[in-house]
Amino acid sequence: MNSAGNGATRTVAVSEALVRSRAAELIKKGGDSRVLVMRAQPRWFGEDLTVDGHPVRVVEGISQLAILDAYAAQTDGEYLVVLTDRPRTDLGDTVLARAYRQQIEDPDEWGSIPALFGGAREVSRELRRLDWAAAALLDYEPAGGWAPSTDLAVSAEHAIGNLLAHLLEIDSAELDGVIILTSLSNGSRASWSAVDPALQNHLIEWGEQEYGAAAGFALRTTAVPGGLVKPLALGLAVDVLWPSPAGDLTEEQVAARTRLLERYVGGRSITPLQAREIANASVSAVLRVSRESDPEGRLGVVLDQAEALLRDNLGWPAGAERSSILRPGFTARLRLLARALDEGSAVEEALAAVLDHREAAHSDRDVAPRMAVRLSRWLTTSEQEAHSFGADLQRQLDDGAWVDAALGMLWSGSSDAEVAAAYGRLIARVRARRRMRDESAAMHLGDSPAERSLAELLANGAALGIENVLRAVVDPWKSFGGVLMVVLDGMSAAVAVDLATEVGRSGLVEWVPATTKRRLAAAAALPSMTGISRTSLLCGEIRGGNSAIEKAGLAAAFPGARMFHKGEFRATGGVQLAQSVASAIADQSVPVVGVVINAIDDATHKNDTAGRPWAIGDLEPLRGLLNAASIAGRTVVLTSDHGHVVERQTEMLPTVAGGDARWRPATSGPIRDGEVLVSGPRVGLEVGEAVLLWRDDARYGPARAGYHGGASLAELTVPVLVYQRSLAQSAPEGWEAAPPQAPAWWNDPVIDAPPVPKPSAAKKTHKKAAAGKTTPALFDFDEPQGSVAAKQEDFVRRVLASAVYSEQISLAGRAAAGAGLLVETVLRTLVDRGGRAHQDTVASLAGLPYNGMGQGLAVVKRILNVEGYDILSYDSDGETLRLDVGLLKDQFGVA
Repeated sequence: MNSAGNGATRTVAVSEALVRSRAAELIKKGGDSRVLVMRAQPRWFGEDLTVDGHPVRVVEGISQLAILDAYAAQTDGEYLVVLTDRPRTDLGDTVLARAYRQQIEDPDEWGSIPALFGGAREVSRELRRLDWAAAALLDYEPAGGWAPSTDLAVSAEHAIGNLLAHLLEIDSAELDGVIILTSLSNGSRASWSAVDPALQNHLIEWGEQEYGAAAGFALRTTAVPGGLVKPLALGLAVDVLWPSPAGDLTEEQVAARTRLLERYVGGRSITPLQAREIANASVSAVLRVSRESDPEGRLGVVLDQAEALLRDNLGWPAGAERSSILRPGFTARLRLLARALDEGSAVEEALAAVLDHREAAHSDRDVAPRMAVRLSRWLTTSEQEAHSFGADLQRQLDDGAWVDAALGMLWSGSSDAEVAAAYGRLIARVRARRRMRDESAAMHLGDSPAERSLAELLANGAALGIENVLRAVVDPWKSFGGVLMVVLDGMSAAVAVDLATEVGRSGLVEWVPATTKRRLAAAAALPSMTGISRTSLLCGEIRGGNSAIEKAGLAAAFPGARMFHKGEFRATGGVQLAQSVASAIADQSVPVVGVVINAIDDATHKNDTAGRPWAIGDLEPLRGLLNAASIAGRTVVLTSDHGHVVERQTEMLPTVAGGDARWRPATSGPIRDGEVLVSGPRVGLEVGEAVLLWRDDARYGPARAGYHGGASLAELTVPVLVYQRSLAQSAPEGWEAAPPQAPAWWNDPVIDAPPVPKPSAAKKTHKKAAAGKTTPALFDFDEPQGSVAAKQEDFVRRVLASAVYSEQISLAGRAAAGAGLLVETVLRTLVDRGGRAHQDTVASLAGLPYNGMGQGLAVVKRILNVEGYDILSYDSDGETLRLDVGLLKDQFGVA
């Protein structure tokens, strides 16, 4: 080394870690030498050491005499480490004679580094360039040592990454900007701010180069002790201060930027690119914590800080309303949606903005906005007049049920006054249109006979009476493994919407009449009270009665049938079903097993359940019943005895003796507005007539959570759902596997487009089925005559007429046989909707059964995706189909 002016050599201070490391090597060598002389600044502020169980005294060798004095004081078993800056000529042989190797060792800190990382033999060039790193790695070595290196040469990424992770008290050394932001917003700030400032600066610079601007930002803004603002909160502020796209800046925004840089970043500038990197990492960190459910509840503090930061410290409260993370941003987007709902324009765009906000994914806060937009779509659909009560009921099951379900979930929609008011106005418009349907149905009610066969019902649209469900539905299905008929007392069409979705996911396949491809709707007996309508269902004729009469009625209709009510479900401990119920379902000699579950009707009288979906778990023992029926191979018929209306600030009318909340005796007074007089054989009263309320906003007597007995469609429509296990291959004549039942507006925006041709319009090629006919093949229909060669040379038909299409059909082989109409329907549906539509919408229009939807759409993709190009694909949600129209034109040669 170069000599200093006073004769001493130019030296460096050594760390305790290096002294320990070199002392350990000396002890490990063994031998007689117990003195190590190191060329270093003769300064030692620590105490004597213990290394591997041996005492080690560190001596400041400022002169030969001082070193010799230390030699003289050395005790047996004690090791000496002498730190001296004196040249060799000043020390002489007397000092060096007792030194290890009789020499002064230069302090090579890098030489000690490989041993700190088990498996390494040297230090990489990139790590050695960091002249500060060796001392830091020695000084901060954890008790358990550094993580072993997988390479022979210790890399900077491995060594400094481990060092930084150790200083941040993070278990994993796999760092990135998001992890650093998160850790420094949680418990790492105190340990990091306690690090020597010089080392902090080195690590900030290195971290910024290695992990990006977000890591440097987080490290820099938390380096000073005593700071309170979390870097994630600052990053969320950066997100709105430097938005993407940038747009026009306000004066308040520019001023807020300046304050943030001056107060929290030490006046350093941030480029727009760096700002977006910081913002994106902060947003990613928040979303990651959100997905992990934030078990320690730290995210709320970050969000509160970011809002207060923008409002109080930076003087720009409007910034929080622009955030896709902060709560004011969610409220602002909801208010834009509210205005769009009132104006009837840009509703879909407003909903997309709401759903893009973090808050939408938490606590089901997306439900009300989704339902509001669905109802808004429904209001834009054209109202087709129904000319019979049967058509009224079917429309309620196909369309009105979904409206009622959405309405129930929207009713308690928002705590924000502006949004709540808009929701209220939307609800008023929806209820007004629903009330027109109820009034029309009430007019049809008096002159709508109940047909006594399914064929007559489907032929002319007459109503299927609940008293005919055994004859029209259960009887033909009992020949296919027997029937389990579950009567969910009080299940409205709206409740059936939720329940049918979950039952379909349980592995059962829904079946519907082939003529309509829709679920069956039956008319409740009048008045729609349990003691009349349920008894009529189970006895096959209009009559009143109790559970004993219901059991006798089912046994008379199907000799050997078994009927179970609520008190007979109780099973012994550890058993899912009562033994008597399980045995009846498993017994093939029992043609029909009937079960009544009262959970919905009981809840309706006590609580408003319209705002949450009904699930199988809410209707025990339904899950066990479905499992048992599937094992036994029984067809499952899920039905009800009546629906119900929910208490919605109804008008109280005087209580009438002999009646109930929604009906009164015909002799109790003249017919008033909102009422209808019904009479005839479907009225289950001795007098044969009654006055029913068709208005859903009125009741006789005191308030309850829900009512039934009146003449609204929600009360009178009885869903009839039929299921078989997925392996079942046979069905009665006229039934087929159901396509998705949701109306198009439920999943997709409403469009004005010509009707899409349905497969049902084509001539069937299979022969008339016998009593045990098998399920038709997926594409078991002819091509519509002239579908490709029609004179109307529109875009879709040109695709179907192209040579490429013919070649694709040939390449697809047998899988594509008869798929032409399906391909055409899929193309038209997607082209009419701008290239995007929910798979249920496409499958419903194409008549694809729900359980065959994946297979059918896979065949269409195989035909359309020429040479593997994603012309038809799924969106990231896995449910929305996307058609690349431009690519379709290119690949099929259609201009």
